[in-house]
Amino acid sequence: MEAIAKAAQIAKPTLYGYFPDKEAVFGALLAELSGEIGQAFDAGLASTEAPEARIAAAIVGKYKTINRLLQGSPHAGELYDEHQRSGAAFAGLETHVEAEVTRVLADAGVQRARPLAQMVLAAAYGVCRKATTVAEIGPAVRVLVERLVGPELPGR
Repeated sequence: MEAIAKAAQIAKPTLYGYFPDKEAVFGALLAELSGEIGQAFDAGLASTEAPEARIAAAIVGKYKTINRLLQGSPHAGELYDEHQRSGAAFAGLETHVEAEVTRVLADAGVQRARPLAQMVLAAAYGVCRKATTVAEIGPAVRVLVERLVGPELPGR
Protein backbone atom coordinates (compact mmCIF):
# COMPACT_ATOMS: atom_id res chain seq x y z
CA MET A 1 0.00 0.00 0.00
CA GLU A 2 2.94 2.28 0.68
CA ALA A 3 4.18 2.01 -2.91
CA ILE A 4 0.66 2.62 -4.26
CA ALA A 5 0.22 5.72 -2.08
CA LYS A 6 3.62 7.02 -3.16
CA ALA A 7 2.86 6.47 -6.86
CA ALA A 8 -0.52 8.19 -6.44
CA GLN A 9 1.16 11.01 -4.53
CA ILE A 10 -1.19 10.70 -1.57
CA ALA A 11 -0.68 9.85 2.06
CA LYS A 12 -1.04 6.20 3.00
CA PRO A 13 -3.87 6.95 5.49
CA THR A 14 -5.76 8.68 2.67
CA LEU A 15 -5.42 5.55 0.52
CA TYR A 16 -6.68 3.40 3.39
CA GLY A 17 -9.68 5.73 3.62
CA TYR A 18 -10.75 4.49 0.18
CA PHE A 19 -9.37 0.94 0.12
CA PRO A 20 -8.95 -1.42 3.07
CA ASP A 21 -6.08 -3.34 1.44
CA LYS A 22 -4.09 -3.96 -1.73
CA GLU A 23 -6.63 -6.50 -3.00
CA ALA A 24 -9.35 -3.83 -2.89
CA VAL A 25 -7.15 -1.51 -4.98
CA PHE A 26 -6.51 -4.38 -7.40
CA GLY A 27 -10.25 -5.12 -7.64
CA ALA A 28 -11.09 -1.48 -8.33
CA LEU A 29 -8.48 -1.31 -11.09
CA LEU A 30 -9.79 -4.51 -12.66
CA ALA A 31 -13.34 -3.17 -12.59
CA GLU A 32 -12.25 0.06 -14.29
CA LEU A 33 -10.20 -1.77 -16.94
CA SER A 34 -12.98 -4.25 -17.69
CA GLY A 35 -15.46 -1.37 -18.00
CA GLU A 36 -13.35 0.38 -20.64
CA ILE A 37 -12.79 -2.86 -22.53
CA GLY A 38 -16.51 -3.70 -22.40
CA GLN A 39 -17.48 -0.28 -23.74
CA ALA A 40 -15.11 -0.68 -26.68
CA PHE A 41 -16.50 -4.15 -27.40
CA ASP A 42 -20.12 -2.97 -27.21
CA ALA A 43 -19.41 0.02 -29.46
CA GLY A 44 -18.05 -2.27 -32.17
CA LEU A 45 -21.00 -4.61 -31.90
CA ALA A 46 -23.54 -1.77 -32.13
CA SER A 47 -23.12 -1.12 -35.84
CA THR A 48 -25.72 -2.14 -38.42
CA GLU A 49 -23.25 -3.97 -40.63
CA ALA A 50 -23.26 -7.68 -41.44
CA PRO A 51 -22.87 -10.02 -38.45
CA GLU A 52 -19.25 -10.94 -39.20
CA ALA A 53 -18.30 -7.26 -39.56
CA ARG A 54 -19.98 -6.41 -36.24
CA ILE A 55 -18.26 -9.27 -34.43
CA ALA A 56 -14.89 -8.35 -35.92
CA ALA A 57 -15.34 -4.67 -35.00
CA ALA A 58 -16.26 -5.61 -31.44
CA ILE A 59 -13.27 -7.92 -31.01
CA VAL A 60 -10.92 -5.35 -32.56
CA GLY A 61 -12.28 -2.69 -30.22
CA LYS A 62 -11.74 -4.97 -27.25
CA TYR A 63 -8.14 -5.86 -28.08
CA LYS A 64 -7.11 -2.40 -29.22
CA THR A 65 -8.38 -1.06 -25.90
CA ILE A 66 -6.49 -3.76 -24.03
CA ASN A 67 -3.35 -2.89 -25.98
CA ARG A 68 -3.77 0.83 -25.22
CA LEU A 69 -4.29 0.12 -21.53
CA LEU A 70 -1.28 -2.18 -21.39
CA GLN A 71 0.94 0.47 -22.96
CA GLY A 72 -0.35 3.15 -20.59
CA SER A 73 0.77 1.56 -17.32
CA PRO A 74 3.78 -0.43 -16.19
CA HIS A 75 1.44 -2.61 -14.10
CA ALA A 76 -1.50 -3.06 -16.49
CA GLY A 77 0.09 -6.10 -18.15
CA GLU A 78 0.35 -7.84 -14.80
CA LEU A 79 -3.26 -6.99 -14.01
CA TYR A 80 -4.47 -8.29 -17.37
CA ASP A 81 -2.38 -11.48 -17.23
CA GLU A 82 -3.80 -12.25 -13.80
CA HIS A 83 -7.40 -11.52 -14.78
CA GLN A 84 -8.55 -15.12 -14.93
CA ARG A 85 -7.56 -15.94 -11.37
CA SER A 86 -8.36 -12.63 -9.85
CA GLY A 87 -11.42 -11.00 -11.03
CA ALA A 88 -15.13 -11.22 -11.16
CA ALA A 89 -14.91 -8.04 -13.26
CA PHE A 90 -13.03 -9.75 -16.07
CA ALA A 91 -15.01 -12.96 -15.68
CA GLY A 92 -18.19 -10.94 -16.11
CA LEU A 93 -16.71 -9.18 -19.13
CA GLU A 94 -15.74 -12.45 -20.80
CA THR A 95 -19.19 -13.91 -20.10
CA HIS A 96 -20.78 -10.80 -21.63
CA VAL A 97 -18.52 -10.97 -24.71
CA GLU A 98 -19.28 -14.63 -25.32
CA ALA A 99 -23.02 -14.13 -24.80
CA GLU A 100 -23.17 -11.18 -27.18
CA VAL A 101 -21.19 -12.90 -29.95
CA THR A 102 -23.38 -15.97 -29.49
CA ARG A 103 -26.51 -13.78 -29.71
CA VAL A 104 -25.37 -12.07 -32.93
CA LEU A 105 -24.56 -15.44 -34.49
CA ALA A 106 -27.87 -16.98 -33.41
CA ASP A 107 -29.80 -13.94 -34.69
CA ALA A 108 -28.02 -14.40 -38.03
CA GLY A 109 -29.25 -18.00 -38.21
CA VAL A 110 -26.07 -19.87 -37.23
CA GLN A 111 -27.10 -23.31 -35.97
CA ARG A 112 -24.33 -23.91 -33.42
CA ALA A 113 -23.82 -20.31 -32.38
CA ARG A 114 -22.21 -20.84 -28.96
CA PRO A 115 -19.46 -23.25 -30.04
CA LEU A 116 -18.68 -21.00 -32.99
CA ALA A 117 -18.56 -17.95 -30.71
CA GLN A 118 -16.19 -19.77 -28.36
CA MET A 119 -13.94 -20.79 -31.25
CA VAL A 120 -13.86 -17.28 -32.73
CA LEU A 121 -13.07 -15.70 -29.37
CA ALA A 122 -10.35 -18.22 -28.51
CA ALA A 123 -8.71 -17.79 -31.90
CA ALA A 124 -8.97 -14.00 -31.68
CA TYR A 125 -7.32 -14.08 -28.25
CA GLY A 126 -4.39 -16.00 -29.71
CA VAL A 127 -4.09 -13.75 -32.74
CA CYS A 128 -4.22 -10.57 -30.66
CA ARG A 129 -1.75 -11.78 -28.04
CA LYS A 130 0.71 -12.71 -30.79
CA ALA A 131 0.32 -9.42 -32.70
CA THR A 132 3.53 -7.42 -32.61
CA THR A 133 1.81 -4.11 -33.39
CA VAL A 134 -1.65 -2.66 -32.82
CA ALA A 135 -1.97 -2.18 -36.57
CA GLU A 136 -1.93 -5.96 -37.07
CA ILE A 137 -4.95 -6.56 -34.86
CA GLY A 138 -7.72 -5.21 -37.12
CA PRO A 139 -6.80 -6.97 -40.36
CA ALA A 140 -5.99 -10.26 -38.63
CA VAL A 141 -9.23 -10.36 -36.65
CA ARG A 142 -11.32 -9.39 -39.68
CA VAL A 143 -9.84 -12.26 -41.75
CA LEU A 144 -10.29 -14.67 -38.85
CA VAL A 145 -13.95 -13.77 -38.35
CA GLU A 146 -14.70 -13.76 -42.09
CA ARG A 147 -13.20 -17.24 -42.50
CA LEU A 148 -14.84 -18.78 -39.45
CA VAL A 149 -18.22 -17.03 -39.43
CA GLY A 150 -18.89 -16.35 -43.12
CA PRO A 151 -19.35 -20.02 -44.15
CA GLU A 152 -21.70 -20.64 -41.22
CA LEU A 153 -24.15 -17.90 -42.20
CA PRO A 154 -27.26 -19.16 -43.99
CA GLY A 155 -27.34 -18.31 -47.69
CA ARG A 156 -23.58 -17.85 -48.04
